[in-house]
Amino acid sequence: MKNIILISLLLLFSLPALSQERRERRMMDSKIEQLEKVKLIESLNLNEEQSVRFFARRNEHRKEIEKLEMRSDEIIRDLEKLTDGPNDKNIAEQKRLLDEFLDIRIQIENKRKQFILSLNDILSPEQVTKLVVFEKRFKDEIRKILMKRKGLPKD
Repeated sequence: MKNIILISLLLLFSLPALSQERRERRMMDSKIEQLEKVKLIESLNLNEEQSVRFFARRNEHRKEIEKLEMRSDEIIRDLEKLTDGPNDKNIAEQKRLLDEFLDIRIQIENKRKQFILSLNDILSPEQVTKLVVFEKRFKDEIRKILMKRKGLPKD
C-alpha cells in the first residue's frame, strides 16, 4: 500500500514537470520554425505571393513527411522490442520491419525530391538552389547550437 501511495505521489509531482517540458519544447520548436521562415524569406528574397505559395506547399510536404517519420519511429520501437527481447528472436519479423523501415526512408527522400522539383512554378532555379543550401546550413547550425547547449561535442 505504501508503494502505491509513493508511486502515485511521484507521478502526481512529475506530470506537471513533463507537461512543462513539452510546452517548452513546443515553444522552442515554434521559435525555430519562425526564425527559419524569416531567414528563408530573406535568403530567397521572396515576394508576398511567392511566400504564400511556397509555405503552403512546404507545409503540405512537411505533413506528408511527418506521417512517414511517425511510421519510421514506430518501426524503430518495434525493432528495439525485438532485439531487446529473449533469445528466440523472430528473424523473419526483424527482416520485414527492416525492409519496411528502409522503404520508408526511400519514400522520404523521394518526397523531398518531388517537393524540390515541384517548386519550379514558384521559385527560380537560383532560388531553389539557395533553398537547398539554406536548409542544410540551417539544420547544421541548429544542431550545433543544441549540442553546445547540451554540452556535447560538435563533430
